[in-house]
Amino acid sequence: MTRERMNVYITTSIKHLAYAYVAIYSLFENNTDSEVYLYIVSEDIKESDLSNEYEIADKFGHHIIIVPFDDEMARSYTHSIDEQHWPMATMSCYWMFHTLLPDDVDRIMAIESDTVTIGSLYDVYHTEFGDAYIACPGPEHKPHSHINFAESLGGQCVTFVLSVYDVKRIKQDFTLEDIFKADAIVRKAAGRSQMEFTFGILFKNNIKYIPGKESCLDENREYIRILGWDYITETEKTCKLLHFSSYEDYGKPWNPVELMPGYYYWWKYAKNSPYFREYMERQWEIYGRANREKEKLKKNISYRNVLLAAYVFFIVLMVFSTGLVTHSIVGCLAVVALAAIAVFMAAGVRWVLDLFFKWWKRR
Repeated sequence: MTRERMNVYITTSIKHLAYAYVAIYSLFENNTDSEVYLYIVSEDIKESDLSNEYEIADKFGHHIIIVPFDDEMARSYTHSIDEQHWPMATMSCYWMFHTLLPDDVDRIMAIESDTVTIGSLYDVYHTEFGDAYIACPGPEHKPHSHINFAESLGGQCVTFVLSVYDVKRIKQDFTLEDIFKADAIVRKAAGRSQMEFTFGILFKNNIKYIPGKESCLDENREYIRILGWDYITETEKTCKLLHFSSYEDYGKPWNPVELMPGYYYWWKYAKNSPYFREYMERQWEIYGRANREKEKLKKNISYRNVLLAAYVFFIVLMVFSTGLVTHSIVGCLAVVALAAIAVFMAAGVRWVLDLFFKWWKRR
């Protein structure tokens, strides 16, 4: 049986490959009705790094193509961003149409490494473009602040995750320079490059929206608050892909700062991953570090409070001892000496408290 080709674009790196495995495996398993050509764009991944990924590609009859990306080259065009959260290579989508993809790719669908596919993407991938350059999930799952900012830039709301591009028409109608002109508008307003806003400017009035309930759902604490628990859990039953977007707290299924209902789907695939032990050890590392920081903060707060109280006491004493201070140098020195004693007292109290807490834990 001949299957239709499905081109999929994803960016990752050696550092994040273990987590991208779940995105790749779930994509392959849920799209056996197509022949997937997965283009992995990376600044540092080599074929020898992908033995596990090639194995599942063979298992489901799909293909993996590594697309090298020059990370340093990209920095000369876009602003560097926090690489702990968002590697520079994620901006590679700017070069997708003109320099990265082979000529036989006329349509491609972009996903991200912090996703899990829970249904066939066939219908999303084969969306009729009409006059549109891009098809993507609708703005109903985006915060109003995001939508308003996109409009203030002169663009429209774009969801990059699960977006499908008419590569051939974009190549014909837009140059790489056109993309960077739109990016410059975003950088001026936001302080850094962000592809959703750039594409929202570039493709304004030529964007086709696919209802989020049929395509993709973002899961994070803010969306739960805005959309509600019932909406989120019901949408999980009908959408095809879950995206675990996050804010400064970097909450992800493998790095939870809170729990989302959709984390279940990610761990369903993670439990059979060759990287499963790595996920667990990473959890313990994060938990241990958080506990150590909490204990350190508790001790520092206690110490500083005692120190502050001691200083306040002696400042008050100094105020009420104005005569002693103004009439005698010895008096001034006495106040200074008392303040020094206060410091040593505070340090002594902290030392005693530390000994007490250690003894209490051993009981």
